[in-house]
Amino acid sequence: MARSGVLYVHVAQAAARLVAAGHNPTIDSIRAALGGTGSKSTLAPLLKRWKAAHPGTLAQAELGLPAELVLALKGLYEKVQAEAAIQLQQAVESHQTEAAALQEQLQQAFVERDALLSVQAQQTLALATATTRSQELADTVQRQEIVLAGLSSEKLGLEQRLADRAAEVVSLTQQLQQARVQFEHYQASVAQQRSDERQAAEQRQQRLEHELAALRQHLLAQQTHLGELQAREQRLVQDHDLLKDTLRTTQEAFTQSRSALEQVALQFAELKQAHQTLEQRHGQGEQWLAETRTHLAVSERERSLLAERLTRAESQLTALATEKQRLLQEKAVLSSQLAEFRAERGQP
Repeated sequence: MARSGVLYVHVAQAAARLVAAGHNPTIDSIRAALGGTGSKSTLAPLLKRWKAAHPGTLAQAELGLPAELVLALKGLYEKVQAEAAIQLQQAVESHQTEAAALQEQLQQAFVERDALLSVQAQQTLALATATTRSQELADTVQRQEIVLAGLSSEKLGLEQRLADRAAEVVSLTQQLQQARVQFEHYQASVAQQRSDERQAAEQRQQRLEHELAALRQHLLAQQTHLGELQAREQRLVQDHDLLKDTLRTTQEAFTQSRSALEQVALQFAELKQAHQTLEQRHGQGEQWLAETRTHLAVSERERSLLAERLTRAESQLTALATEKQRLLQEKAVLSSQLAEFRAERGQP
């Protein structure tokens, strides 16, 4: 608050006198003109008020210019300031328009980015699904290859048996021809031998009937086995329907194997009808042996796959144990460092 001895009128009169003398009124000059009375905190707001009320006089005192010129310069300055303010307002509005457009573009970019992130997530999920499906297909292919290997082994066994029986047919045909020559020779020479031969023929007929019954039983077993093969083939065909594009080669090989099996079965039936004595000599031992070898090969393959998986699992367990040991060591080191840090700071 101004002191009671110094009023605005005193400051105004002192300032007017200083201006009339050609001096610029300041706080110190006003205080000197008032005889050294008044504090600066009291004089400063009063002098500021006077300067605001007499800008022309103040400019004339500061610059030595006429008041009219100062007012004209002030009007020009205000006009320039107004035009500059208008231009600034226009620039601000233009900037705001551009900023709004850029903000809209940025929002659109954010939307597009979110869409791309969503698409990327969907593609990642699709990739994971495709990877899983690919692994499932690979496993299915591997199982089909094992089954195909078993069928190929069975096919090779049947072809070998067919070749063996063909050789035996040739041998038996030769023996039959020789027996016929001998029979005709003895038939012409000895009637008793005819009776013996007739009895032998009857016995042979009975034996052949027994062999025929055994062959029928064996044929029934073969048909049962063939039915099982056909049922297995049907299951494989159902699986192959889902994998037609990726397992076409396997399907063709399986179809060829099926045709070969049907041809072998047909040839085996024809061979059975023509040579009934072959099945009694060879029996079912070779069939069971071939099937046992096939199942053994399949089991060995599966055991090998299981052993590989077990080895990989053991390797992973070893790596996890090593990682756990390393983490425990790091934890011990961090615990030691924490204890040292607490000891240095005097914390319990």
